[in-house]
Amino acid sequence: MGNSKKMSDWTHILLDTSFIIDYLSSPEKFDDNPKKQESIKLANDIMTELSLANRAHKPQFYITSITIGELIKLETASISRKIIEIFYSGDVTFLPYGKSEAEEMNEFIQKYRKLKEPRKSLQAIEKVKKESGCINYRGWISDDMKILSCAKKLHDKKMLDVILTSDEKTFFPIAEIWELPCRCLNLQHFPRDMYGALREQ
Repeated sequence: MGNSKKMSDWTHILLDTSFIIDYLSSPEKFDDNPKKQESIKLANDIMTELSLANRAHKPQFYITSITIGELIKLETASISRKIIEIFYSGDVTFLPYGKSEAEEMNEFIQKYRKLKEPRKSLQAIEKVKKESGCINYRGWISDDMKILSCAKKLHDKKMLDVILTSDEKTFFPIAEIWELPCRCLNLQHFPRDMYGALREQ
């Protein structure tokens, strides 16, 4: 997972959309989905730990503009203001997705596609190059990659301790390829002790 820091040492924390949604969800609504209930409980337990007054480091949360666009669940006039109210335990910085983030992702995406579907990708790239001399990645770019390109900029500046996500299938594997410190909401990344409390790892 590329993250050796303990939770007590986290200061700079980027929250993926999926983590925020789990944090805002009610576990009672997912009685038929124990895995989802555990994710929701983990999200709340993590935020409780990060809010403790005796923490050595006050958390600095980062949320991207991409996430703001995805949070249609928050029915409020100002999603940004609502998020600041929700994460009152720490400072919140909203990260834009702009030119430098797009260029960062552009460098990464060809490598990612080759790893994911090497034959298909190489054939498609060669065909497009031959026909037009230019490559259009539009259909391959996901919001996950946009969020992670913002995270990469933070990481390069040594301003990122961890990314928190609930998305094990898409977001987390891309973060691993990009070698970013990322943890998923599961018991592998957040083990509990015999009393059910989160254990430092």
